[in-house]
Amino acid sequence: MNKSEGIIASGRTAELLAYEPQRVLKLFREGFPLRAVEQEFRVSREVHASGLRVPEPFELKEHNGRMGIVYEEADGLTMLAAIFRDPGIIKEEAGRMARLHAEIHKRKVDGLPRQKAMLADQITEAPFLTEEEKGRIIARIDLLEDDSLLCHGDYHPDNIMLGHKEWIIDWMTAMSGSPAADVARTLLLLRTGTLPEELPPPVQELFARIREQLTVEYLQEYMKLTDISHEQIERWMVPVAAARLVEWIPPQEKEQLLKLIRAQAIAPE
Repeated sequence: MNKSEGIIASGRTAELLAYEPQRVLKLFREGFPLRAVEQEFRVSREVHASGLRVPEPFELKEHNGRMGIVYEEADGLTMLAAIFRDPGIIKEEAGRMARLHAEIHKRKVDGLPRQKAMLADQITEAPFLTEEEKGRIIARIDLLEDDSLLCHGDYHPDNIMLGHKEWIIDWMTAMSGSPAADVARTLLLLRTGTLPEELPPPVQELFARIREQLTVEYLQEYMKLTDISHEQIERWMVPVAAARLVEWIPPQEKEQLLKLIRAQAIAPE
């Protein structure tokens, strides 16, 4: 690497390292599937070419035995960090979050995985659910609306960067499908996402308040901007929650997902 290996940010699946002027290296954790890294690189190129505010991906890069992607640097703070710095901007940022999501959902990008097929595959592999439960949830997916619009697949305020322009990052899970399902995924992340337990209680409490208000304001504004109803979104909640069980998330978050799934009657339509 041409710059010192300073870690800019760190997440569950990857670290972001300084690399070259106006470029960063997103270096994935050891053991993270190579096919998932390659998928993010390919999808990010397609989405960037569509004209969305996405950091340009330049190349796949191996570094110290780990795979990464060299990206254009997205300057600024994440939306979540900006809100933590000034909770008074929640309403404004929720509106921005809704607007950017609605812009994504106006586009079509060829060659992306199909949403319904991806969800069904993930549910088939999901731990903790019985085969009967999996079958009933997958049957529900077949009854839901289908579409071929661009969906981010992991849209939340930590994947929005606010700098000299707005950036939408982390496109590994992008797919072609229904915007209502993509919004359901965002609501699920906002409602059930966990913070590290070592954070002090005041920070945990502040996060809970921010999350609740952001969720309400974002959903209201998104529905104003689109013709998608709350009912349409909620119909996707159980399939999206079941599919999330296969992901690298803490056990307590998986417990929340199971409670959500089983709180809604998993019965044939």
